[in-house]
Amino acid sequence: LVMVTRKGIIKRTHLSEYRNVRRGGLIAIRLDDDDALCGVRLTYGDNELILATRMGMAIRFHETQARSIGRTAHGVRAIRLNEAKGDAVVGIARVREGATLLTLSESGKGRRTEISQYRLQSRGGKGITNYKNGMIAGIKIVDEDDDIILISDDGIIIRFPVAQINVQSRYGSGVRVMRLAEDSHVVT
Repeated sequence: LVMVTRKGIIKRTHLSEYRNVRRGGLIAIRLDDDDALCGVRLTYGDNELILATRMGMAIRFHETQARSIGRTAHGVRAIRLNEAKGDAVVGIARVREGATLLTLSESGKGRRTEISQYRLQSRGGKGITNYKNGMIAGIKIVDEDDDIILISDDGIIIRFPVAQINVQSRYGSGVRVMRLAEDSHVVT
């Protein structure tokens, strides 16, 4: 399992560490008081990962750069954030051959991008620009035949095919995928 927190901490733990679950549960990750878990992905030990931040940065690295550690450990830095401006990790994605990266903004715009546009880097860096036109709500690795569900902060839910979203470069602003009320935002 690969876990990522909002403050950019990543932790890899063998799945076998979770085989004997007690009635009261198990500690999966030790978090700082002002941090929260934002994503968990099942990986196979040789995957590449992409992390995206709310302020539009992304980093792609090989999961082996974060060594596997025990359940109660804290983890290591996955991406360096601009915390002074309120940046936080919003998503983690496991790279798949032939798929694209869907980036969704809080304002309801979406864009698919070829994975090759995100160069492989070392864990712990600042990353590269992923999106410039607003704050990011989330990312997801998608295939042409997938459907996506968006939820706004005022409870509106829509579902539509990913194929309706254009494949653009990392510098593209995307297309409108969800119409929102004046003060609403996409949350997931």
